[in-house]
Amino acid sequence: MSRTMRAVVFYGPGDLRFEELPVPTPAAGEVVLRIDAALTCGTDVKTLRRGHPVMIPRVPTVFGHEFAGTVTAVGTGVTRVRAGDRLGVANSAPCAECPACVAGRPNLCEDLLFANGAYGEYIALPPRLVARNVVRLDARTPAVRAAFAEPLACAML
Repeated sequence: MSRTMRAVVFYGPGDLRFEELPVPTPAAGEVVLRIDAALTCGTDVKTLRRGHPVMIPRVPTVFGHEFAGTVTAVGTGVTRVRAGDRLGVANSAPCAECPACVAGRPNLCEDLLFANGAYGEYIALPPRLVARNVVRLDARTPAVRAAFAEPLACAML
């Protein structure tokens, strides 16, 4: 595997750049995926136009948040998935500890974690997403369908 990857990096409203970046290495509890499908939604368009301080609090960052991929590496302590697994990923994970989460309202989480980086060739998923928000895909499920699960869920709720 190459030690660098291509990525589309968001620097601020109207400023996306193609860059070569290091392929991520998983830290403890993390999983690295090769992106097999990445989608664009209305939130991406709005973010590109005006920014999104909640989903993207720090720039620059690799853009995109709807994706599916194949595990290429796992960090220490990861037991739910292994290299070669194909995953669908929900791009945000509540903390499960704040008052809203404890009250059963994770949609109002005070520390909602977002996974950006779908527009890179690889992404490192943080431990909270690995623990709560990955779904193993069977061989028949196209990656693009799995990536579409997040916008579909938004429309159905």
